[in-house]
Amino acid sequence: MPPHHSAPSAFRTVGERSQDLDQIDLNAEFRHTLDLIEHDCPCLFLTGKAGTGKSTLLHYLRETTDRATAVLAPTGVAALNVGGQTIHSFFRFPPTLIDPAALRRRRSAKLFQKLETLIIDEVSMVRADVMAGIDTALRLHRDNVQTPFGGVQVILCGDLFQLPPIVRERDMQTFFDQQYGGPYFFCAQVFEELQPCSVELTTIYRQHDEEFIYVLNKIRENDVDAELLAVLNARVRRGGEPSQDSSFITLTATNQAALRKNQACLERLAEPAHTYPAEVSGQFEESIFPTEELLELKPGAQVMLIRNDPYKRWVNGSIGRISSLTATQVRVEIGGTVYELEPETWHNIRYRYNQETNRIEEEEVGSFTQYPLRLAWAITIHKSQGQTFDKVIIDLGRGAFAHGQTYVALSRCTSLDGLVFSRPVTPRDMVFDERVYDWQRVFPAAPRPD
Repeated sequence: MPPHHSAPSAFRTVGERSQDLDQIDLNAEFRHTLDLIEHDCPCLFLTGKAGTGKSTLLHYLRETTDRATAVLAPTGVAALNVGGQTIHSFFRFPPTLIDPAALRRRRSAKLFQKLETLIIDEVSMVRADVMAGIDTALRLHRDNVQTPFGGVQVILCGDLFQLPPIVRERDMQTFFDQQYGGPYFFCAQVFEELQPCSVELTTIYRQHDEEFIYVLNKIRENDVDAELLAVLNARVRRGGEPSQDSSFITLTATNQAALRKNQACLERLAEPAHTYPAEVSGQFEESIFPTEELLELKPGAQVMLIRNDPYKRWVNGSIGRISSLTATQVRVEIGGTVYELEPETWHNIRYRYNQETNRIEEEEVGSFTQYPLRLAWAITIHKSQGQTFDKVIIDLGRGAFAHGQTYVALSRCTSLDGLVFSRPVTPRDMVFDERVYDWQRVFPAAPRPD
């Protein structure tokens, strides 16, 4: 069982350094982007294909900036991954459609008044009404209603060719079309009052297979023909799935499919199970648990590491296999080497204004301590966003149903050789919304250095 960890009200002043950044390769694109943020652009959209280092650059910026900065994300899981707060929690937005005209100024506005830079990660999943609400809230609380975002610099990070904002009901889709011209964040009117710019990162770090990069680019741009489908369908495994000990991870379209596969594979193992309870303290909602609160494991179980190792022995997303278990010990074999794992702690933070220091601080409001593992015979495509795998089975079930879903699934894999489909891919699996191209009109590319 993981040791008990209390959750003190821990604070970190925004701008403090928290991690060693020496391993980050500051290529010319990264340096150009950082220079734009520092000197030129009040509103920047940082985008790029999967695996181009968007999250890495965002992390570097967050850890090195001297500005009072808040890092937000549209979902609890995304906020936890980036070490920030959800948009709705930070602004205290209701969980419903946001009407910017109905927002009112709160009594305490010091947090917003001291804010200099706002970073929003996974912005492709942010709806237009949420972005409009962010603009209105900042104008109100900073007593600067004439200036977009109340004068706060806004850095938006994400890829619009990946997962979109969720707008399920048909009448809601009609509302967004009529009110904003679409559901995407860039449809918010505030960008018409700005001179925003964009940087598209182009150096791909995840894949080095030129044929696979070509295939991914074609799918990303919705330029899929019979020849490309033939390349993909050559990866269909006719004789069933790879063996259970082959380290493939299955990406599924639905959560139910992933749960069924993991449970079935675990039950097939003859060894007795061990259950490890997490230690949850303070405010830490179940919806953002990074792994199971009651983690059931067996020797031989395929698992995914969900934390980077400070000694570089594995990374977030590495696939391993349980070597041995006791009540207080978990050993995992990764790449032929057995490691003993220790419990890790995830911190749920929120931003607060410290009146004594006149600074914005990060306050820990809750924590979750557990072994940094989850069963990994299968996970959903949605939960795989941001991960990298060497061996992937893609199970689209009855078909992809969201814009960018198939592209996200394929781009998790490092090579075409490591890719397997459970069934043939059809044109119906290439769900694409042409409106995403409109971002290029709203966010013209920043001039590149000579």
